[in-house]
Amino acid sequence: MQQRSKYVFILMLLFLIRVDAQQDVAIKEVETMYTQEQLAQIMTNGKVYDEWVGALQEPGVKVEGDQMIFSSEAQRLLSNEAYRNVVYKSEYTFEDVKTSIANAEIQKSFWQMIRLYPEHQEVVLQYIYAYDKAVPSDKVVSAAFYTYAFFDPEITEIKDGKPNVIRPDIFEEYLRRTREIVGYINYFRKEEKKNKS
Repeated sequence: MQQRSKYVFILMLLFLIRVDAQQDVAIKEVETMYTQEQLAQIMTNGKVYDEWVGALQEPGVKVEGDQMIFSSEAQRLLSNEAYRNVVYKSEYTFEDVKTSIANAEIQKSFWQMIRLYPEHQEVVLQYIYAYDKAVPSDKVVSAAFYTYAFFDPEITEIKDGKPNVIRPDIFEEYLRRTREIVGYINYFRKEEKKNKS
């Protein structure tokens, strides 16, 4: 029963977000990108859910020994300048987050929220923690950082298909934000557990 409620919660999260002019965020029921058949499959197939969660937790860049291993998204960011230009902006809005979620780009939406943090701290933390009911949101936040920070043009220059960090100070700031968000998620989990006792 608990597994089924996770699926229902995931489906609720996949609904679009309405963002008004004041940047207030609210979950609103609208049409999703999934057909009824696809939703039924997700709800009945634990393997699909497990693969989806696993993919969300996969960092785009992993260092193993003296090698960097890149996910398919990281490879796309590294090799496709046009795609990089679409993904990265100097400033993000909750409208960008809405678009990413509508396109089922959950990791990318978490990166955008890292960028919106701490100016919109309360909303970002509430929204990311809402995902924690369905997925380990702390791991998704970390994976988003390790996927998108390495290729952000403010941080990294791509030369001959290789990333070269030119602004480690900005990289460190986004890492600090990521760690702070993860710390809050862990705090919220402890508080929720304590309140249930």
